[in-house]
Amino acid sequence: LRQGADSARGDDTSKLKGLVSEWVNREFKPDPPVDPDDKHSRGFTNDACGRLLCPAELDWNDPVVRAGIRDRSEGYVVTDLSFPTYLYDKYTANPDDLEEGLFKSKILVQGYKAIFTSPSSAKDVEGDGDGADVIQNNRR
Repeated sequence: LRQGADSARGDDTSKLKGLVSEWVNREFKPDPPVDPDDKHSRGFTNDACGRLLCPAELDWNDPVVRAGIRDRSEGYVVTDLSFPTYLYDKYTANPDDLEEGLFKSKILVQGYKAIFTSPSSAKDVEGDGDGADVIQNNRR
């Protein structure tokens, strides 16, 4: 059972790499586009990916923040305790209430649907920010 679970997890991870790259390219149109086969073109080196991975309490549009994160400068180190903006509705967090819109992003719902229903169902996500409805509807 463990081997089967590990294999399925690996398949899901591999599938998501290509799908997330496709979704980011379609929605943000980065130049150059995100290459799903080149890990060096993803992450904080790519502005579109960096914006999505940036901790919600920081502003990726600020060049000082962007450089600080890329250089891992003090005050800009991204940790597992940071909520990245890709978790938020419309990829934007409310600095006064970091729970508002959390776990309601289009890309997060697409990822859920790609794994738990099918990759083709992830194309149907409108991005209205109500991920709870998608989960509830798939339980029927």
